[in-house]
Amino acid sequence: MSNEDIAAFEEKIKAFVGRECGASAAKDAVNKAMIRHWCEVMGNTNPDHLDEAEAAAGSRGELVAPATMLFAWGQAGYAVAAQGREQDPQTELFDLFDEHGYVGVVATNTTQEYDRELRLGEVVHARTVIDNISGRKKTGLGEGYFYETVTEFTNQDGEPLGRQSFKVLKYRPNTAGGEAAQ
Repeated sequence: MSNEDIAAFEEKIKAFVGRECGASAAKDAVNKAMIRHWCEVMGNTNPDHLDEAEAAAGSRGELVAPATMLFAWGQAGYAVAAQGREQDPQTELFDLFDEHGYVGVVATNTTQEYDRELRLGEVVHARTVIDNISGRKKTGLGEGYFYETVTEFTNQDGEPLGRQSFKVLKYRPNTAGGEAAQ
């Protein structure tokens, strides 16, 4: 790509910064069965998450979901693998990267912040935006761009529950000789 081509491409991808990738509400309210499943899988034996009587008598005063479940309530499940995601700015950005040879993808990091634990009966709402896109970087995997989404979580009343950032590298995979593919 020429310098002009790179500049034109970067102008296109930078136009995605600030765009909302969708807002959704979890299909199910926070419930004991899902909390129990999560705790069993994670080896969490905290009675504040598993035993209503003990939780009511404890410092929280009620059974609550582990804060780390925040993102789980709105997950799409296996259907996405078979049917694909609905088109949104993030899928459009992915397609734009792919069209320009940046076909490699790797999640590089994620952070979560929790405002509070979830209560039984709450419905988790999520709103995701494309927060930032880096300049072109040379990495061990190949030349590419890091982009980050931020998801804000609230309950059905709009009360903040937490946030998650998720950073991805879209890159042109190196060839066998270590050079970036063209």
